[in-house]
Amino acid sequence: MNRNFTNDVIARLAELGLELPQNPPSPAGDYAPFRLHAGIGFLSAQTSGYDGKFSGQVGSVLTLTQGQEAAQKAALNALSRIHQALDGFDRLIGLLHVAGHVCSAPDFFDQPEVLDGASRVFNHVLGDRGLHSRTAYAQTHLPKHITIELEITFAYREILHI
Repeated sequence: MNRNFTNDVIARLAELGLELPQNPPSPAGDYAPFRLHAGIGFLSAQTSGYDGKFSGQVGSVLTLTQGQEAAQKAALNALSRIHQALDGFDRLIGLLHVAGHVCSAPDFFDQPEVLDGASRVFNHVLGDRGLHSRTAYAQTHLPKHITIELEITFAYREILHI
């Protein structure tokens, strides 16, 4: 594994004009932002934030492009959480699965295209480690009026203590 993968990820983000958020949104309840167990990591729901910039249904309040931007921001927040969980990206083996919930108007059916905003970030900045399976869900409402909620499972290399 590349021991400088963290630097590679930061550089790839910069190529896109993006950076790792320093303070991703805190959990909106009494739960942990992530859990690590036996080489598998689980992120609690990652959103684009609670600032109201991306709020409401895609297809009525927000356009497809705005939905993709919200998904991109949620992906950046997810990367920040993985960075926090693993103290960098060097131990990241790869993303396994992304479940994406899109707050959608009743007549909006392009949830996979919305979530491509997140997948493109993961695939570009993580390379092969960003390749993941994915499920797209349409929701009429999401907590706190958010537009995107990502649930992410990833594999990581454990630290051996001798």
